Amino acid sequence: MIHDRVIKPLYPLCVLAVLLWTACTHADYSRRMAEADRVMDLYPDSALRLLQDISPSDLEEGDRMRHRLLTVEAECRNGQMPASDSLLWPVIGYFHRAGDAFWEARGEYNRGCILYQNHRQAGQALNIFQRVKTLMEQCGNTWWLGRTYGRMAYIYHSQGMYSQADSLYRQAEQVAVQVADTALWLEILDRRSVHLMAKGEDCYQEAEIQLLKAYKLAHHKKFLKNRISCMETLSQLYSYMQDGEHALRFAQEAWIQEPDTTRKYMSALLTGEAYYQLNRYDSAMVWLEKTITGGASLPVSLSAYMRLADIAEELGEVEKALMYQKKYQQAEHDLAGRAQQVTEIRLTEQSQVHRQEQAQMKRLVLICLAAIGVLAVCIVLLLGWRIRERKRRRRQMDVLMKYWWQEYQVLLSAEPSAAEPEVRLLPPPVELEEQLAFNFDNLSACLQETEPYAKAKRILAHYKSYADYEEHFTVEDQDQLLHCIDLYTDGFIARLKKKVSLSEGDLRFCGLHLLGWSTQEIAVLLEKDRSGVYKRQKRILHHCFPEAGGEKLEKVLKSIK
Repeated sequence: MIHDRVIKPLYPLCVLAVLLWTACTHADYSRRMAEADRVMDLYPDSALRLLQDISPSDLEEGDRMRHRLLTVEAECRNGQMPASDSLLWPVIGYFHRAGDAFWEARGEYNRGCILYQNHRQAGQALNIFQRVKTLMEQCGNTWWLGRTYGRMAYIYHSQGMYSQADSLYRQAEQVAVQVADTALWLEILDRRSVHLMAKGEDCYQEAEIQLLKAYKLAHHKKFLKNRISCMETLSQLYSYMQDGEHALRFAQEAWIQEPDTTRKYMSALLTGEAYYQLNRYDSAMVWLEKTITGGASLPVSLSAYMRLADIAEELGEVEKALMYQKKYQQAEHDLAGRAQQVTEIRLTEQSQVHRQEQAQMKRLVLICLAAIGVLAVCIVLLLGWRIRERKRRRRQMDVLMKYWWQEYQVLLSAEPSAAEPEVRLLPPPVELEEQLAFNFDNLSACLQETEPYAKAKRILAHYKSYADYEEHFTVEDQDQLLHCIDLYTDGFIARLKKKVSLSEGDLRFCGLHLLGWSTQEIAVLLEKDRSGVYKRQKRILHHCFPEAGGEKLEKVLKSIK
């Protein structure tokens, strides 16, 4: 007993502790993702480490999709570009269905980067960035809009479309100034300077002004990554301007300040190029050798081999020149092979997409065929029902004609009297009575084309919408409707009139009940209070159908043979 007393209070405390731990863990994961997103631009390696410490299985679907998107973006920022954009398809689809324009646009932004940087699909990447631009304008995110302008400008520049690139670079620079984003402004200044350098010597001075401004700002803000990028671009510009001293100064400074040894190959290449401009071939060869032995990318290695071959020729070292030329050709061949592999990957992805589209089209065709089949079955069943209904009515008419013919023969065979004979019809036999029973459930369908029924439906619809009358259901309309009911029920009203002593008004009142209308609808048509309709129903049941008990007037009327 004592043990049970101790455990019972502890149980809710344990549950509360588990719930608090779960809530704190979820909040911690959200905080880490927010922190990774905040440092993504300046410290992508730190952002990636934060994201890798989060287990996606512990996240809800929305957070899991954001985690996947941020992880792909951090990998791209750290040079670990995914081979395909397929990882982002479910992410983009999820945010599109959720109506989250910002995260959908961000997913499309990273997808465009992957398609261009990995596969050089300039046209498709531009289409994607155009969609990103629309989405960012829709959600009002100016910061990402500026980034999108910069990406689009870079693609236009690489395709030789300088006027479009220049216009977009200017827009991106305006956005960067508007949102006071120094990192974006520095990136745009750097890229626009490269764009100006590609336009020719007339733009070198403007490019130098832009780069020096960006370099000073990056130095002041202590943005190391942007400062190194500006120094490398300045070294390249001064090499184009044949200013070896300045080219060497900025290239060496970039080499010293680059903290990542795996990324020093570009500054090493620029240092070797600057020494070559200064005719210091020995130093140039040392730095260029560092480039090709440091795991540089193939385009950088190609430039280094080409320059080493030039230096060996000028020094008269023919064998070295031939060796470097062979290595240059081999690197060029490898680069072409990679380009071919990229083309094969693109073709494979396109074939996969084509197969998916074909499968989707087949599913759509099957769905359409199934829908057509169901519609055809429904039409056949409806036609069958109409044929059976016509046959049933024809049989009823044949039985009725046979019955009236028999009655007519009886009247002809009767002896004439001096007085005028009373014309009366014999009641039908029991077996004919069962065959002549009318299905009142179909009465409304039979009367739909008649004018009094259509007028009654119009009055009810208008009263339901406006609680007022546009037209009235007069006594003449009620008489016409009663005549139609009698016609379509094979003389039911006439038989009712003979069996029960009802006034003309009560007969019209009973005729309305045969159509299955509610007490409220009958009250609207007669322009009476609902309580008055109830009293009239009770009066008719009490005086004309005392054996009905507690049955409703409608049911009593429809049970009459």
